Amino acid sequence: MFNDFYSSSNLLPDSHLYRFFRFVPTGEKETRIRNGKPVEVSLNQKEYYSEKDVAEFDLEEYSKLLPDMNGNVTIINNYFIRFWGPVLHKKNGGIIAYTFIILRSYCWDKDYTWISLSTLEEQLTVSRPTLKQYLEILEKEGFIIRFWREEKDSKKTEQGTILIKVRRAIPYLTKEKINKLSDNMKREHENFIRKIEKESRLEFEQAYDYTSVLESLRKKSIEVFRPEAKSSNSPEQQEKLYEKMLQEFDYDKMMNWRMILQRIKSKFQESTFNTWFKYTLGEEKDGYWVVYCRTEFERDRINSKYKDVIQEAIEDLAFPFENLKITLYKSR
Repeated sequence: MFNDFYSSSNLLPDSHLYRFFRFVPTGEKETRIRNGKPVEVSLNQKEYYSEKDVAEFDLEEYSKLLPDMNGNVTIINNYFIRFWGPVLHKKNGGIIAYTFIILRSYCWDKDYTWISLSTLEEQLTVSRPTLKQYLEILEKEGFIIRFWREEKDSKKTEQGTILIKVRRAIPYLTKEKINKLSDNMKREHENFIRKIEKESRLEFEQAYDYTSVLESLRKKSIEVFRPEAKSSNSPEQQEKLYEKMLQEFDYDKMMNWRMILQRIKSKFQESTFNTWFKYTLGEEKDGYWVVYCRTEFERDRINSKYKDVIQEAIEDLAFPFENLKITLYKSR
């Protein structure tokens, strides 16, 4: 099967140049700045797989499938269009179902696509976070599985190129999902299945639990790269750290730093100043200045873009200056 897969679909050209992996949540979070505000984001780890396991993984193996019969298929089985959409998501099930149809359209002669997320965003007219949410739902329900590819000599902190494997046949709804349908849709579903059973002479069982499928796949991972969280402090914790450090500053130091901030504030729009400088604290020790920031993201941005602005404000006020260090609250 493996050799046939390679020769027929050419899934892994130049395979010796690449690694394959999946992003899996670690359960940990870190704080980042988005639109000028700190937000908590989930931290994922990369789980790597052999080329053979990626090529041979087949979503079709894990459930009984509806047959494609005359009158039941309009590009994609009508069962999916009528019944899966309403249960994929309470509000957005229809567009999520359409996302799957778009992916299927790119897999007419194979079970995978290298389609970019930018292309999907344009076709679905949704944002990147919304698209990722849709793909996560489709993967949870066993309609797709995502792998990413990177060059073997690349840094493991890079994202890589996405490969989406897409199932070809449509699975039967579970009893739990059928119960989510309206009474009218339940009756239509019952009639639909009764007709198929009569014509195909097949009986249908509850769909497979894809959580166990993905857990089984994870056992095949050959390497795991777990990134370290840059900051585990929530906005509330950061606020407490700021207040704590503020209490440790004596009056003269605090007034000196506020004078420096006033100089800096005059050079920026208020939104920019509030994002990068409002919660900074600074002090001087024999000409050596230390500026404290809430997060690594803020520290790195100030260090790379605004260090000269701080130095200029210090020198304009004729304060002693030898050197400047940008660090974190907790490093004090």
